[in-house]
Amino acid sequence: MRRLALTALTLASAAALWAAFASSDPATSGSATSGVTLTPCHVEDVKEEVRCSVYNVFENRRTRTGRKLPLKIVVIPARHPHPDQGPVFYMAGGPGETATELASLVMGWGDADEHDVVLVDERGTGDGHRLDCKSPGSDDNLEGYLNGPFDPAAARACRDDLQTKYDLSQYTTPNFADDIDEVRGAMGYDKININAGSFGTYAAQIYMRRHGDHVRAAYLTSLVTLADRVPLYHAEAAQLGLDQLFKDCDQDAACRAAYPKFREHFATVLSKVRQQPVATFVKHPVSGVKTEIHLTERAFADAVRVMMYRSPSARELPFLIEQALAGDFSPFAEAALRANRNIYTGARMGLHYCITCNEFVRRIRPEDIEPATRGSFLGSWRVRDQMAACKDWPNTELPDDYFEAFRSETPAVLISGGTDSASPPKWGEVVKSYMPNAIHVIVPGGAHTPENDCTRSIRSALFRTGTTKGLDPGCMKKVQPAPFKLPAIGASRTGTDAQKPVLTTDETIPIPKLNFDPDGELKITVSPTSSQNDFDFLVGKWKMHNRRLNKRLENCKEWTERKASRQRVNQLSSSQAFANELNLPLAA
Repeated sequence: MRRLALTALTLASAAALWAAFASSDPATSGSATSGVTLTPCHVEDVKEEVRCSVYNVFENRRTRTGRKLPLKIVVIPARHPHPDQGPVFYMAGGPGETATELASLVMGWGDADEHDVVLVDERGTGDGHRLDCKSPGSDDNLEGYLNGPFDPAAARACRDDLQTKYDLSQYTTPNFADDIDEVRGAMGYDKININAGSFGTYAAQIYMRRHGDHVRAAYLTSLVTLADRVPLYHAEAAQLGLDQLFKDCDQDAACRAAYPKFREHFATVLSKVRQQPVATFVKHPVSGVKTEIHLTERAFADAVRVMMYRSPSARELPFLIEQALAGDFSPFAEAALRANRNIYTGARMGLHYCITCNEFVRRIRPEDIEPATRGSFLGSWRVRDQMAACKDWPNTELPDDYFEAFRSETPAVLISGGTDSASPPKWGEVVKSYMPNAIHVIVPGGAHTPENDCTRSIRSALFRTGTTKGLDPGCMKKVQPAPFKLPAIGASRTGTDAQKPVLTTDETIPIPKLNFDPDGELKITVSPTSSQNDFDFLVGKWKMHNRRLNKRLENCKEWTERKASRQRVNQLSSSQAFANELNLPLAA
């Protein structure tokens, strides 16, 4: 899923968004050749004015009769436009994320510096066609977040509700691809660039297969392919990601010193929850009330898989495992709840069922499960749960040749995270095998849909030139993985590890040489570019708030803040020094 820890955004009211005011911006406004009229609007968490519209498509594209679906469109205008390079269409993941609700996130990637960025809601995700289902997990049932979203009874209830309002057979990836192409044509674009992540990369490939002549270039991160019969290979992918995390910790001096037995300790904790559920407590995400939950083997394993979707939470795992090994499962449970609650509330599950059940799950044979999940910490329960939930989901209409191999000549950059627990680098290689003009780049220590300065520069170059020829991904060699979370200095550790030092010497940091005069006084040499007036700007009266950490070196996060009653900086008569006068109230 592309969203993961993303905050769902909501569009402004319909009256404000879709008011029929013509835009004066030629790059985004409707024209004589355009069937889309874009109007100025504002969307949540985005300060800049953007352009919005609605485009109606037939639910049944084959008969072109009956119900129409209002697809929302948000266009982020280019700051320095290059119309000859085409716009960037962003395809959201899930499947089931609402693209127009991700405007703030997409804006931060920088694609709109030189290109209009177009967000179009996939059928089944937006207002007027939102295929929502009630999830087993909720803020009234926190454990439901930890045990996966696939429940046969919940899926049947969702089906019974949705099929009274929609023709579920029409909610497919090919139909979405054709919707996008219809919108493209209506907006007057010939060729477009595509930016997609996770399940969005699958939709992008289907679009390129059906409408490749209209794709100028594609940037695809964390690849999903037809060959990846989701979720059959989830267990293998999660194990590959975890094994790489073990290696990364072992190759990191600080992590290795703090957690020399990360792999063994993980196995010990997994064995403990496998024997019986562990009762622990979390702070309720809404009320803040201390709430008891039970960590089962599947809850623990799925939480590890989900936490590895993001580098910061993945690099926290060694620390959390050590806490659990010492008997405190609460930090792990808190992190697990945050990660799972974010992911399992971010997609329209009805659409998720429509696509995954028909385009992936039903191609899984029962005899495939054990070989695909053997030896993994996740096991087979996720595959079996999703197969059971899909059993009674309605069939969709797919082209006869849908599952046959294809080839695409589109210039593309394929990005994989080195520790991605959902889309490991092997799937990038699979896609590269049928996209001869693609290059595959692996982000060291990268998780799911990794994004950094290097990936942004690569994407910018691709969309600027429209080719992978001469594109240099060399900046990736300089990318440093996110740091591992280390225990606080002086924190107790378990077993023989308690006698081992946590801190290590970093020989790469130069220590300045100190010089002393014959009397032993430190000699300070003034820089030739300095001046006695360098700090004149400090002279005067200031208002100052002072914060003090309540406890040092104990991983404390509580601060005491006091407002100074007087803060004055005076220059001494020698003009070589300044005096800082500060009055603070005494601590209570």
